[in-house]
Amino acid sequence: MNELESIFERCDALFVAAELDYNDLKQMEMTPEFFNDYRNTRIVNSFLFNFAKLQDALGAKLFRKLLYELKEIDTLNMPMIDVLNILEKRGIVEDVSRWDELREIRNVLAHEYPFDLAERIANIQLAFKGYGILKTIYDRLKRFRR
Repeated sequence: MNELESIFERCDALFVAAELDYNDLKQMEMTPEFFNDYRNTRIVNSFLFNFAKLQDALGAKLFRKLLYELKEIDTLNMPMIDVLNILEKRGIVEDVSRWDELREIRNVLAHEYPFDLAERIANIQLAFKGYGILKTIYDRLKRFRR
């Protein structure tokens, strides 16, 4: 298996895990009692971990590697903004600002203070939105590679 296929396989596995957590969380009402149950907190943490890993895998590895393999770029060291601009031209990333939005969500999650329940719920909702964006981008990447 080549490196590109390995990256896709890793992303597929991360999406399977994230999707399980996402579906579980979408069915639950996030109340103070929700966060008092450690099992629920584990699901939230698992979802947020997989969300971050997916964003890393796509941005740090998959974007450049796929464009390189398809001869869209001639170096893996191309600046991210140039990679994003190519992905936008190819219709994979709707708008470069969408990727910036995902980075902002990730930064918010990384600096979250779990003691403020309203903030925590808002951040989980942001992650849900970001996850939807990631899924769309990933689906387009998979179609583009064919």
